[in-house]
Amino acid sequence: MRARLRGTVPKLSFAAAGQFVNDAWKFIRNSSLWSFNLFESAWITPPPITAGTVTTTQGSSSIQFDATAVAAINAAQLASPYSLITQRQFRGGAIAGISGIYNIIQYDSVAGGATLDRIFADLGQTSGTYFLYQTYYVPVDGNNSPVKDFLTWLSVRNMMMFLDLDLTRTKEWADARDPQRSWYQFPTHVIPWGPDVRGQGTPNASASLGCMLYELWGTAITPFTYHCYGLRTGSDLVAPTDTVPYPIGEDLVMEMAKFYAYQWAEANKDIAPRNQGPDFKFLMTQSLALYHKFLIQYKRQDKELVDNFFHLREPDISSHAYGYYNTIAGVAGPYSPP
Repeated sequence: MRARLRGTVPKLSFAAAGQFVNDAWKFIRNSSLWSFNLFESAWITPPPITAGTVTTTQGSSSIQFDATAVAAINAAQLASPYSLITQRQFRGGAIAGISGIYNIIQYDSVAGGATLDRIFADLGQTSGTYFLYQTYYVPVDGNNSPVKDFLTWLSVRNMMMFLDLDLTRTKEWADARDPQRSWYQFPTHVIPWGPDVRGQGTPNASASLGCMLYELWGTAITPFTYHCYGLRTGSDLVAPTDTVPYPIGEDLVMEMAKFYAYQWAEANKDIAPRNQGPDFKFLMTQSLALYHKFLIQYKRQDKELVDNFFHLREPDISSHAYGYYNTIAGVAGPYSPP
């Protein structure tokens, strides 16, 4: 596409052509709800770890687990590889159950030393109890890799409990109801926490640095799987082998890229010999018209895929031909629509 774009405008650099292509591609991604930007993944809440003891010092970010705790943590890491110890949260000190919530950003699986994301501000304790669990999560894709172009959630569901988690509340709302985060039951809400800054500026920076971080509230101490459905913004084209996803065609991207290129050429037309050349304003109008024509066609092709995605995940997909009952959640459904 860069090569084709260079052939339409004299003196357009290869770098500028690439930028115009990606500007056009970003404009297209933001112009509609595309099926290729919808994604599904899962969060898995690991069992909490409390075995052994830990030594904490007020004012220090270093903590020390004893041998029993190290054995339990190492065993948990092997049993739950989907949740790294450096993704989990720590509570400890003189009153472990209601201390602050700290993030572990470094852990020595042999010596048992660990580093918190900030100094331990609570009362320290030698050989004290602790609570190691995960309540903060970032959006991930199907391979459990952070989604850096995440836009918003559509739904987060606990399938076993027949429960759609609430996505509408804020951290202020949770702070007013449970400031100590001591509501240890099962999560009912997904609450925005803020950008992931764990370990920022240190050699132990989080692998999801800059991604949006979410809190599961009430506190996630019971192992459950949460199926997540969300929307992402998409990413730029980088490698020469990168292609635009179905159902988008390169012609749509090219017309918007040419609009940008013609706009540049119109602004810089004095660099052409004897100030002569095509009428770039006319070409801009022509490309924009073709862009809108192609956009309608591709949106029509994509509509069925988008509708299918949402239809499959409606809260109530029962045909109402039969009743149903979930023994775990204690939820029953009627024979006919309410």
